[in-house]
Amino acid sequence: MLRPLLLLLLAFGLSSCILLIEEEPSQPVRPVTPAQPSIATPGPGTFTYRCSGGTLVVNYLDSNNLRLFYDAAFQNLSVVRRSPTLLFSGGAYTWEWTGSRGTLSVGGRVVLSNCAL
Repeated sequence: MLRPLLLLLLAFGLSSCILLIEEEPSQPVRPVTPAQPSIATPGPGTFTYRCSGGTLVVNYLDSNNLRLFYDAAFQNLSVVRRSPTLLFSGGAYTWEWTGSRGTLSVGGRVVLSNCAL
């Protein structure tokens, strides 16, 4: 009498088990790399930035070139990188714009920082 009851309980227990089988994907799955947004040039036009260390006026000529006045002369810079920050360079001068803050470097040394419109 005990044996049929055990068999019945075992059959009931096994019927409630679910076997999950994970299938191999037919094609390799490539991880998704989020795209870095490209920072847009604020121009064209002339913008005055208030910075730690002074004020800087930047004239964005187009999306690839700008002119700024520093060291008692106009400096012409061209875009060299758009992501993750917008970077303009010309000679010893570099203007880096994050979309909300900018930094001017001369000869690799930061001369104006935390620049904002």
